Amino acid sequence: MSLALITGSTSGLGEEFARQLAADGYDLLLVARRTELLNRQKTELEKQYGISVEILSVDLAAPLQLAVLEQRVAQLDTLEFLVNNAGFGFENKFPDTDIDLECRMVQVHAIAPLRLSYAALGPMIRRKKGYIINVASVAAYLHGPACAQYMATKAYLLSFSKCLQCDVRDHGIEVQALCPGFVRTGFHSAEWMNEEKFKKIPDFLWLRKESVVRESLGNVRKKRRRTVCVPSWRYKFFLAILTCPLFTWATEWIYQKRAKM
Repeated sequence: MSLALITGSTSGLGEEFARQLAADGYDLLLVARRTELLNRQKTELEKQYGISVEILSVDLAAPLQLAVLEQRVAQLDTLEFLVNNAGFGFENKFPDTDIDLECRMVQVHAIAPLRLSYAALGPMIRRKKGYIINVASVAAYLHGPACAQYMATKAYLLSFSKCLQCDVRDHGIEVQALCPGFVRTGFHSAEWMNEEKFKKIPDFLWLRKESVVRESLGNVRKKRRRTVCVPSWRYKFFLAILTCPLFTWATEWIYQKRAKM
């Protein structure tokens, strides 16, 4: 039976990836920080879907713990899916920020997916089949205040995924950068986020995690050579506008005007 590894599996998109891949018959290796939530998830998925679940409590921001996970991944001969989902957000403007937290974000969002992808390629290449999904964001295309590392690391994941696909396509491996917009997952109510601000976002901009994961898995399996997955026509339309040169120039001008006030 094939295996799927998911980081940040106990909540949000990671939890949904685990559920949908379990429903497809995959055994799971679930990685997160909170052991009690992992144990609960393991029990529920094994009971509901009759698959085997291994859990590992790992802090991806800790290099030694990440190194142990890498070694484990390199030994997974049945590995077919790697979902680099773990992540977090917080809002602080430079220079009034926690630099250690900024570096932690780089480690979790960029270094961990890089190293885990490298470790996963060994067993995937031997099987001549594999899927790597890096959970990025539409934020990868944007820029703005109070989110320097978040947008920068998501942009890294987007570019990394595109380049990695060029390298590994001939080995039968598909890579995807998943770039959703706002998704109802609990992410925006985390301890470092301003939850009240996100309550003002219109309902039509919020996506359901079930549909986001379903579209992600459907796209990567179709092998349509589309490395980037932007769920929902709404965000495809918004990105077409937001990434045009005129809009980019206008937002830059607005930021500069605000900085002078």
